[in-house]
Amino acid sequence: MSSLLTIDISAPTARSGGGRCAAGPTMVSVSGEIDASNVAEIDSRIQSLFARRVNVLIDLTGVTFMGSCGLWAVVGLPQTSRSYGVGCAVVIGDAVDRLLRIVDHHRPAWVFGDLTSAMNALAAEGVWLAS
Repeated sequence: MSSLLTIDISAPTARSGGGRCAAGPTMVSVSGEIDASNVAEIDSRIQSLFARRVNVLIDLTGVTFMGSCGLWAVVGLPQTSRSYGVGCAVVIGDAVDRLLRIVDHHRPAWVFGDLTSAMNALAAEGVWLAS
């Protein structure tokens, strides 16, 4: 029996720096299991954010299982976000980290182990994370 998938999208938060406020990334939090039955829904929601030209921070720390189709969707995010001219960073938990280690033995530069690191990198590097 699969765990119910939950996708929450939060509006950008204000970030201040150098006397000015800028919008932070839009956060997409996913929890539960990602498999062939629901990966298209996740991809569609993220694509619609890219199309609105916003930086996106994807929080997968609540994911308990990710099938190979979910992995391929995550791996394709940098190229997709770059085509829209926006940045994208992904935060992972144990389940996704385990899958990445099995497949490639290391995390890509745009994948982080905590939200703070991902937000700081996205704010500092922006579109570079989509390279």
